[in-house]
Amino acid sequence: MSAEVMGKASRRLRATFALASVAFVAVLAVSPVKDYFREWKQYEKEYVRFAQTRPDTKHLLSDFHLGIDQIWLPDMNVVDRCTTCHQGITEVSLRGPSVSQPFRAHPLIPHGVKDWGCVICHRGQGPATEVAEAHETTLAWEQPLLRGSYIQASCGVCHREDIPETPKLNRGRRLLSELNCIGCHRMEGIERPAMLGPDLGSVGNKVSRAWLYKWLKEPHTVVDKDGNTVVNGYETGVEPRMPQFRLSEQEIVWLSAYLATLRRQPVETYNFDARVVAAMKNKPDLADQGEVRFRQMFCTTCHSLAVTRAGETRLIGGDIGPELTKVGSKVNGEWLVAWLHNPQGYLSHALMPRYQWSDADLYEVSQYMLTRLTDPDLLKDVPPLKDPDAGDMRRGQQQFLEKGCGSCHQVQAVSPQKDFGPDLSNIGGKNVSQLEFGNSRIPRSLVSYIRAKITEPLSVNTAARMPQYHLNPGDLDAITTALLSMTGSPSSRGLERLIIPQRHADFHPAGAFGKIYERYKCYVCHRFSGYGGTLAPDLSFEGSRAQRRWMIDFLKSPQTLRPTLTFRMPQFNMTNEEASIAADYLVMVTQSPSVDLNAVDTKQLTPEKAALGKQLYEVKYQCHSCHTIGASGGYVGPNLSNAGNWLNAAWIEEWLKNPQALVPGCIEPRRAFTQDEIDALTAYLSTLRMSNTPQETAAGGAR
Repeated sequence: MSAEVMGKASRRLRATFALASVAFVAVLAVSPVKDYFREWKQYEKEYVRFAQTRPDTKHLLSDFHLGIDQIWLPDMNVVDRCTTCHQGITEVSLRGPSVSQPFRAHPLIPHGVKDWGCVICHRGQGPATEVAEAHETTLAWEQPLLRGSYIQASCGVCHREDIPETPKLNRGRRLLSELNCIGCHRMEGIERPAMLGPDLGSVGNKVSRAWLYKWLKEPHTVVDKDGNTVVNGYETGVEPRMPQFRLSEQEIVWLSAYLATLRRQPVETYNFDARVVAAMKNKPDLADQGEVRFRQMFCTTCHSLAVTRAGETRLIGGDIGPELTKVGSKVNGEWLVAWLHNPQGYLSHALMPRYQWSDADLYEVSQYMLTRLTDPDLLKDVPPLKDPDAGDMRRGQQQFLEKGCGSCHQVQAVSPQKDFGPDLSNIGGKNVSQLEFGNSRIPRSLVSYIRAKITEPLSVNTAARMPQYHLNPGDLDAITTALLSMTGSPSSRGLERLIIPQRHADFHPAGAFGKIYERYKCYVCHRFSGYGGTLAPDLSFEGSRAQRRWMIDFLKSPQTLRPTLTFRMPQFNMTNEEASIAADYLVMVTQSPSVDLNAVDTKQLTPEKAALGKQLYEVKYQCHSCHTIGASGGYVGPNLSNAGNWLNAAWIEEWLKNPQALVPGCIEPRRAFTQDEIDALTAYLSTLRMSNTPQETAAGGAR
């Protein structure tokens, strides 16, 4: 090839190489240009411009540096780059809604952002540096950001016990327990109690088949004589634990046939004194007297009744026991008397106390319940039910098993059905691809799935056996939050070390007091060293607070300490011996380490100090705004008319110093009393004594 030809070829090659070089440079330029316009860099530039408009510019920019910020927590397998965009997250001056995201500072929390990062609580994809990748569900990441309304769920991942900072989570956990969700589902942190629903082994002795039919069809409702619903389950705020299942007419017939034949043990008939019955049965005011006694014994502390006021019907009373509005049309009269006399005779683990009834009281109250708490039209819409045959009973038992009734109810020869529904112990950690949405049109997210599953289970699974719940928006959010907190076993040792387990308190005293404690079920309402109910005062330190003589008198005849309270202690008709045993135990065992009963010399509580204390109470501190003495004063705090017989002087003194140290969370304000003022107020309160002095008993002895 000649040189001329080669020269021509070289020019073409040079042109080709020139074009290729230009293209190569253009391709190389894409990367820095793309990098220059990355989202996180734009946010950093915006932050600098934003900081320059603030009066504390120098401070805001002192810790700022260009580049990716990363928090690495190797023990927890967490890489977190959220602060790359959220530059102002720890700046106090940037708190509040006036600062827009992503530069707004995080609200004050116990955990430092720089130590914990963001994804531990807010979830999302920590290593991502683009908003969509970090916040949303993508093909590569299925754990989106947990929005603010459900953020308390993340607290529950580590805190298995309720904490004050998470009221929505706490409420959700309580609802999961109260609605007996644990009956069908395995759930993290929700314990299965000894009894979820009533023992049905002898339900055929208790109620009629017609009532069983009515209850299975409408377990939520109270209706008037015309069949109109006046109290409808959850709309009253007292959702019954028995949900309404999707039962066909034939299934209800079969189930009612099966249940009506369950008579494991006969009713233990209680025989009234014939003289009592003869003297009372023809009294025209028998039911009226029974109602008076029913109310005097404060049965509505545990049981609710439907009451109509100003044209509105609502349930009034407690929810520890069943609603009693129409109990007389529900239960067999012989069964009711036997139950009132000895609940544990029918159900060994029943929570109802065993009262010390007189025959007269028991007869009056039972007649009131059987004749006044009734509805003659309750069962009018129940169709005629033929006597059940073997086929009906067999199919009814099959329905009982298929519907999961054995998950909550005990029946002889039927094994308890555990884990009848899906395991929910890790539902909060599920990926979207693991969920079954069916043909539903809801957003493909974990939150949407949980809410639909609770409110419309058939929308995501047409074969679902789960009943439908009608929850108000607040309670639906609370339950969703609680379920989101259940993320299963920790994914790393670091996370495992962070878990604060739920404490399991227990208090089961032995001896004579233990028998009283069990007979009257004190723990259902009262708490003892962390164990028990919260309806009534915590008795963990009652021996330091109350005087023995007062305790005996109160247990025999409970008096109202807070007139505004709806729920009050029932009158159990305790004997002198029982009251003395209980008082002696409380005095000896339930002592506060903060109260030394011998620290106050009552001889030093002189009339002069009492007079000064009266002035302080009435004038300087105006304690009568909340407390009643005699016929005057407020009703926020307890009545102090008998404080001298009720409270120990040492307790009064420590209470005045710091009420919250003795009863955490109490609303009594902590005032800056001087020691002289404390002495004077203690002296005055110790003089407040009512005339009906309780009598000592030989069994209790003097203290």
